Amino acid sequence: MIKLNNLTKIYKKNTDEVVALKNINLQVNKGSIHGIIGLSGAGKSSLIRCVNRLEEPTSGEVWINGVNLTTLNSKELRNARKRIGMIFQGFNLLLSKTVFDNIAFPLRLAKMSEAEIKKKVISLLELVELSDKANVYPSQLSGGQKQRVGIARALANEPDVLLCDEATSALDPKTTKQILTLLRDINKSIGITMVVVTHEMDVIKEICNYVTILEGGKVIESGNTVDIFSKPGNEITKHFVESNNYLPKEFIKGMTLNLSFTKGSANEPIISSLIRKFNIDVNILSGQIEYVQNQPLGKLTIGINSISNSLDDIVSYLESNNVKVEVIANE
Repeated sequence: MIKLNNLTKIYKKNTDEVVALKNINLQVNKGSIHGIIGLSGAGKSSLIRCVNRLEEPTSGEVWINGVNLTTLNSKELRNARKRIGMIFQGFNLLLSKTVFDNIAFPLRLAKMSEAEIKKKVISLLELVELSDKANVYPSQLSGGQKQRVGIARALANEPDVLLCDEATSALDPKTTKQILTLLRDINKSIGITMVVVTHEMDVIKEICNYVTILEGGKVIESGNTVDIFSKPGNEITKHFVESNNYLPKEFIKGMTLNLSFTKGSANEPIISSLIRKFNIDVNILSGQIEYVQNQPLGKLTIGINSISNSLDDIVSYLESNNVKVEVIANE
C-alpha cells in the first residue's frame, strides 16, 4: 500500500542544513493502522508530510498503491492526493463555514453536484456522530467535535489512505479515547489504511497494528505492536514501551529476568509451573498487566536462585509457553 524507499529530507537555511529524515525504508500494509512514534525532533511530522508531498523529499521514493508520488507533476499530484486524506492536530477547519460546508469543501472542489454533496455529507455526519451539528460553526464545537469534522472532511473523497498527524494531541484523555475508538471503527468498517503520527505510546497501544520508532530521523525499530511491546529490541524503544523497568541494586540478586506474557499466556499459571518443574524459588520484583490491541500483555520481573547452567532450560521453557524473556542480570 505505502512504501518508502531511502526517503531523505534535508531542510536548508542559508548555509545550514538540518537532516530531518535519513534513508527511511518503511512499508505500510493495506488496511492496517501503522503508528509512527518518536520524541520531538525525531522526524515524525516530516515523514508524514513527505508521504503526500506537503513537504518535498530531498531524495528517495514514496509509493502509494503502486504509484511513485515523487515522479508526479503538479496536476498528477493533485489527483493522487484525492486518494489521501489527512487530519491535523490543530483541526484546520474553515472558521467562517458551517460544519456541513467544511465537510462539503473538498467535494465542491471536485465539482460534485449539490444533490450528491448533500447525500455524502449527511452520511459522513452520521459516521462521525455529528448529525445534529450540520449548521453550526467550528467556534461552537468542542475539541473532540472539531476533530470529528476534520475526520469527516478527510474521508469525503473516499481516500485509500488516512494520514493522522498528532490528531489527538490537543484533546483531553477521555476525548482522545473517543476519537481513537472512532478511527478504529472506521478502519474496520471501510478498510482504510491509516498512518498515525504521535508521541504518545497509549495511542499506539490503543489502535495501531504496527509501530515504527523514529530517532534522529532514522528508523530505530519497526514491527508488530504486540511484539515490540513484549520485547523491545533496543534502549530507545524501551524508553517508550517500558513505564517502570528500573530496579534498585539491592533488589537485583542472583539471576533476574524480565518476562513478557503474550498470546494468552498472561492468563496461565506459568510461574507456579516453572517453580515445580525446576525446583527453584522465584521472587517477584515487579509486575503489571496492560492491554495492547485489546490483548492482555503481562510484564513481570522476577529473581530466581537457579545456578547459571540451567538458564538456557528455563528460558526455553518460558518461551515455549509464549513468554518472551530478557536476562537483565546474572550475578
